Amino acid sequence: MRLSSLILSACLLCWSVAARAASEADAVALVESDDSLCLAHGGKLISLQLNTEALSEHSNVALEVWVDRWFMQVQTADHTRHVLSAQVPVAELGCSQSIAGPQHWTLSVIKRLPAAGAPSKETP
Repeated sequence: MRLSSLILSACLLCWSVAARAASEADAVALVESDDSLCLAHGGKLISLQLNTEALSEHSNVALEVWVDRWFMQVQTADHTRHVLSAQVPVAELGCSQSIAGPQHWTLSVIKRLPAAGAPSKETP
């Protein structure tokens, strides 16, 4: 009986962590928009953007988003951190087409930051 309750607890914990990760991943999107400089090179401006549902659900929460850049289908050393919140819902990344060739970005890690003034649960 004890083993089955331990397994059930582990499954519930995994499910809650997976559900939270999925909700955070759904809260952020890579968005293309027109920009005169990017259009001059045949590309679009790529930005990180909080979804409107995320803004209403997480109005007082900030999300930390780590993004990887790829240039001409090769991952670069650029691994950048962006903090998105209701106050700053968009972060511009760059043009999809540079003078030298195409580039794109992928989402690496998305995590919810503690509310201002709340102690962090992470240890240094």
